[in-house]
Amino acid sequence: MKTARHPKNSMTRKALTALQEAVAQVVAEHRRDGRPLAIWQDGKAMLVAPGNGAVVRETPPTYRTNRKRQKMSHA
Repeated sequence: MKTARHPKNSMTRKALTALQEAVAQVVAEHRRDGRPLAIWQDGKAMLVAPGNGAVVRETPPTYRTNRKRQKMSHA
């Protein structure tokens, strides 16, 4: 999964890399063993057959943040 912006926090980057490697390993194991892969696509759970050559790609979510900083009142 490529993203347009890379996280600046090295711990976040390491976590994303670890998750991507784990997913790649699971996909490879299912393909090697001939087992279907359970995925979530378009709001539904579905099975992808290992031999159909389909590429499973995750669509990165879009997050919106409020860039204006809110003042915190100290009591």
